[in-house]
Amino acid sequence: MGVGEDAKNRPQFMKNMAQISDQELISIFEERAENLSKNELETWTCLSVAEQQVLNKLKGPGAKLLSGPRGSGKSTLLRRAYFELCRDQTALPIYVNYSRALALEPLFQSRANALELFRQWVFAKLLLGIGETDNDLPLNLDNPTRELIRKAAAFVNAMEAGKTPEAAPFAVGPSQMLALLRDLADNVGVVRTVLLLDDAAHAFSFRQQQAFFEIFRELRSRQVSAKAAIYPGITSFSPNFHVGHEAEVLEAWLQPGSPSYLETMRDIAALRVPEHLLAFLGPSRKEYIDLLALASFGLPRGFLNMLSSVIDEAQKGATASLRKIVLDAISAHAESVEAIFHNLALKLPRFLHYVTIGEELHSKAQNALRAFNAGKPTSNKAVVVALGMPFTNELEKVLKMLEYSGLLRKQSDLSKGVKGQYQRYSMHYASLVATTSLALGRSYKVSDLIDSLESRSAHALVKIKVETLLGRDYSERCILALPPCENCGTARATENQRFCMHCGFELANASVYNELLKAPIEKLPLPKAKIDAIKQNTSIRNIQDLITDDEQSLRRQGSYIGPIWSKRIKTVAEEFLSV
Repeated sequence: MGVGEDAKNRPQFMKNMAQISDQELISIFEERAENLSKNELETWTCLSVAEQQVLNKLKGPGAKLLSGPRGSGKSTLLRRAYFELCRDQTALPIYVNYSRALALEPLFQSRANALELFRQWVFAKLLLGIGETDNDLPLNLDNPTRELIRKAAAFVNAMEAGKTPEAAPFAVGPSQMLALLRDLADNVGVVRTVLLLDDAAHAFSFRQQQAFFEIFRELRSRQVSAKAAIYPGITSFSPNFHVGHEAEVLEAWLQPGSPSYLETMRDIAALRVPEHLLAFLGPSRKEYIDLLALASFGLPRGFLNMLSSVIDEAQKGATASLRKIVLDAISAHAESVEAIFHNLALKLPRFLHYVTIGEELHSKAQNALRAFNAGKPTSNKAVVVALGMPFTNELEKVLKMLEYSGLLRKQSDLSKGVKGQYQRYSMHYASLVATTSLALGRSYKVSDLIDSLESRSAHALVKIKVETLLGRDYSERCILALPPCENCGTARATENQRFCMHCGFELANASVYNELLKAPIEKLPLPKAKIDAIKQNTSIRNIQDLITDDEQSLRRQGSYIGPIWSKRIKTVAEEFLSV
């Protein structure tokens, strides 16, 4: 489709677009499932067969860990489970979101009772979840319980605002919580309670993660089963928590290679986006939707982000062809995913060198795929690298961090007998498209790109040793980046060292949360054009400016940032500060 045809079809699209209010646009492209109403969630979401099986397990007995990177649909599944249990009344559901956990991280640098305050915050959030359930499924709460919930709300607000009290206004423990849940289940005539704990893996605070999963283990009984959303690769569990034994792991990440994948993503687009908005994609709509779906690498949020970006650009009357707008949206999405990995150096500063090695590994693997794909037909293009095993501990950590960000996805291993064992990893499709790693040449068709990503040959992979990609010295470069003594500059010997070995000065650990607040907005995984628009038209310069922007500078006339992007930028900033 050429530029002239795009322009010819847009006037009618613009007329239809005028019928949509800003608020409706924001709702349609809302990225986080926890912000959707029950009706929106049921109307706009489409579950694959595999996701329906996961949903059934979330509603059933037994502890579960729901694993997937950001945007994979964990919150959607947990919220769907909550609303369906409320409707069917087969169990008492309690939904809790722990995304604000990182705001409590500075306590662990300043308060001796930080661990107990954190535990009480976890239980206080559960109490607030009970209050929310009471709105959807009347629980006949007695006055003491209502008073406890009122105190919990005040405590949570103070903790998350940095106004930490000396102690919690109550002392709730696992036994008391289990007894309360048992009584509430009796009130509504069910025998089971299901705890749906969203954003439960406090990925950037090791002590918080361990404390949380100890509580998770303690809240297990015949009548109560907890389900927690975690991230692949970097979640740390308590010493007493054994994955597989304590809880079954469920995957919330669609497989782009599954036969029903494209049909599922098409259904998501059709359910979520009104027909007259999809019309902006023109006569080649089906091709563009399929390409964006594949480029999202199985993450529905990424798919909707790209789809909304394309529609946003098209409805502005952009002179570029739709093909270019779509490819630009894919490139911008690839940059945002890569930024998530790059920003791990901020959130986990001691792993700075691991991030550097990971970026090198990712780049070199793309180069290897490009060399392999050169001259191959679309049916034999490779998107998988098979890395020779065994792995060092350092490489295992790097690969898990790449999995967390979504840049790599672990597949089944590959045995070549005497030739050795390989671990296979799919590489993010948007990144492969953006870096021309599929080697399609200059004038390829969109259908060629789709065929290259959709067609899978068992022999289309690059078998390679990590040493070939990174050099034999990569393990020596994978060292912790520990801050030196502030008094004399002597390097730390270990991560847990409390006093300088040279001068005896007490070694301070900087707060990750406070450092993230100071980070410039350039660190956000946003397109450069949006960052430039923020800097040119507002006084916002760092993450704290953006989070505390009560005047809604982004929405002012002349900011060149529309309602969809204004909401998305805020969401991205909040996620930057979350787990």
